[in-house]
Amino acid sequence: MADKKVTQLTALASPNDEDLLLLVDDPNGTPVSKKIDVKTFVGNIPANTSIAGTLTVSSNGTFSGSNTVFSSNVVVTGTMRPSSLIVNANKLTINTKITVASNNATTVLGAPTSDRPHDGTFFWDANYIYVAVSNTVIKRAELSTFS
Repeated sequence: MADKKVTQLTALASPNDEDLLLLVDDPNGTPVSKKIDVKTFVGNIPANTSIAGTLTVSSNGTFSGSNTVFSSNVVVTGTMRPSSLIVNANKLTINTKITVASNNATTVLGAPTSDRPHDGTFFWDANYIYVAVSNTVIKRAELSTFS
């Protein structure tokens, strides 16, 4: 393998946590070839890193921070139905309407967990917009036609 260029190596379509990447440490000073596993590399991506194109997170993705921005090509999978939430330019669309029969968020949504509290959950139907303001309380605002 020492006689091959990196471009001659077989491509890997689905790396796992333990797979190794080759990198050059300090390329503008004293370059040294080193290895890093995929898990460590992805876990240490610096703040303010931009990703152009499509980013797909299919399990256990966490995005946090006061300046987290998503623009175009956001694909969400998991417990939220991917087709029910669409983020496109300057609008957010919730496609699935739900008529809420109770003002108790726990009754409607089940027991909250520490990583999935109910507060901030939105619902809508033809007459109301509903918002869970805590793990137990849902409030609603009546919709009316305007001109």
